[in-house]
Amino acid sequence: MSSAQPESGQHPFDFDNQPEQPQQQPDETHLPQSDAEVLASAIDRVVKSNLPNKVKLRDPDPFDGSDTWKLRTFILQCKLNFRDRSDLFQDDTMKVNYMLSYLKGTALDCFEPALLETPEPACLSNFALFLEELEASFGSYDPVSEAEAELEGLRMQENHQATKYFIKFMQLAAHVQWGEAALLRQAYNGLTKCIKNDMVHHDKPTTLLGLWKVVQAIDARYWERHAEVSCETTTATTSGHRSEKSDSSKTDTKSKGSSQSQQKSTPGSSQSKGSSSEPRKFIPDLTSKLGKDRNLTPQEHQHHMDKNLCLFCGTPGHVAKECPKSMSVASKAHAVKTTQESVSSSKPLGTDPKKD
Repeated sequence: MSSAQPESGQHPFDFDNQPEQPQQQPDETHLPQSDAEVLASAIDRVVKSNLPNKVKLRDPDPFDGSDTWKLRTFILQCKLNFRDRSDLFQDDTMKVNYMLSYLKGTALDCFEPALLETPEPACLSNFALFLEELEASFGSYDPVSEAEAELEGLRMQENHQATKYFIKFMQLAAHVQWGEAALLRQAYNGLTKCIKNDMVHHDKPTTLLGLWKVVQAIDARYWERHAEVSCETTTATTSGHRSEKSDSSKTDTKSKGSSQSQQKSTPGSSQSKGSSSEPRKFIPDLTSKLGKDRNLTPQEHQHHMDKNLCLFCGTPGHVAKECPKSMSVASKAHAVKTTQESVSSSKPLGTDPKKD
């Protein structure tokens, strides 16, 4: 058997001397991803799939047919939803069914026979015919004349802002066929007197939009000043209440002081009894007339008896037990006892009191 022999000088297992093979470059589109990158990509796809493609518009307010002016608002809200979700409202039947779902009361009762009729009338599958039927039943009989009459009587109130007035004015102006000059004159006539008076300081507007901007600037400054006046009035009222409270507290303090001084100066009060301003009563010196036992001496007692003087107060006309100056029953009893003792002591010894 013959076998391939290696070239001279080359060992069959010498890999270092093997001829280099061309290396294949990796495809960048198929690079391996780490686990974190794969997880992040998956989360991003889930989040994007759950997010809505656009913000959903507000559903229209239900219409019951009681107010003809609300019909235009109802139709406008429905058309906005048709435009926003055109993929859902691709045919007229879907549009009609959507509007019927927001009818109630008399408006829904009007289409009840058509919904129960077989076959269904054309207005339930034709959006234009449905709007004509809805406006014929609940819309204005003469919208142009009614808008003109309401536009002529529209007036801006004193407590209303200019923006509210002009929005209502433009809604009505869209239904009439007046020119720019007529609309400008009518919008000026409906303004309040305070705004008309302030417009003399501005250039006279020549367009309806120009009048709106001037009036809105004046009205904004008016309400700004109104807020300033309200704040100033509140501050003044608060300070006035504070001053009244301080004055009343001072008055109360003065009245309390005067009442206390009157109580101090009132005769007979407990505080005035020991007052130094009151003159002291004269207390006579009775040391020569009274003995150590606080009774009259025998000589003084005999003198009172001879002169018919009261043994208690020393005045004539009454006896000690009837003395008006006696302070208590005990003092009177003491005076009687003193009188009896003095009488018995003044008699000579051995004298019989019965004989006297």
